[in-house]
Amino acid sequence: MSRRSWFALGLGLYVAFALAKFPAGVAVRWFAPPGVTFAGVAGTLWSGNAATCSVNGFTAEALRWRLRPAALFLGRVSANVEARIPDGFVSGDVTATPRSVSFSDLRAATSLPALGNVLPVLRGTRGQVSAAIESLVLENGWPATAVGEIKLAGLESLPLIPDGRGAFVPLGDYTVTLVPAPEGELGATFVDNGGPLAVDGTAKLNAARAYTIDALVKPRANAPETLVQGLNIMTAEPDAEGRRRLNLTGSL
Repeated sequence: MSRRSWFALGLGLYVAFALAKFPAGVAVRWFAPPGVTFAGVAGTLWSGNAATCSVNGFTAEALRWRLRPAALFLGRVSANVEARIPDGFVSGDVTATPRSVSFSDLRAATSLPALGNVLPVLRGTRGQVSAAIESLVLENGWPATAVGEIKLAGLESLPLIPDGRGAFVPLGDYTVTLVPAPEGELGATFVDNGGPLAVDGTAKLNAARAYTIDALVKPRANAPETLVQGLNIMTAEPDAEGRRRLNLTGSL
């Protein structure tokens, strides 16, 4: 082995040793993106943990990470992470730069009420959500691109026409597939997995946080009357197959 090779090997070992001993508390102060705060940090930059990690009002607990040191030479922090979140968990690979946070092989599960503070549009709904995300990029704390799959189970919502009882109306189970979209947009398709509604539709979300939902919806024989009444108000007249077109727009 040449002298240069021995030097490179020695330098690499020195860097690895330094990273293994570098305090995690100092590291998060240096590398944490804007808007991300940590508490109860312990361990090292290489392998550490935090009691809590908060991003835009959403808090994860029992955060653990294991760093990929080579990414530091490219000016970024890359690690495998896992944490508890309200009503669930999250795990995957994360890469942070001064401008963005990227996730890959992301797995997560939680309840819709637990996401209400992050996505106010979900308030008034109940159910479970699980995600298998191939890639997700956050810029300024907001998704810029996303590809993967989200499943909604036991979805319920308050009735469009209040009945005085405050009872939730069952909507069924759904699969949402996040698909590549033009720059500055998120795109998705969604279908039902059984329940009171037969649904097939698309959704778009732009950088201004404005969304558009376009779907064909058909009540099944077991659909609650309150749900059918709500669809009659929100949708156009049924087509020859009994499907109603539902168009929704708004902002998050």
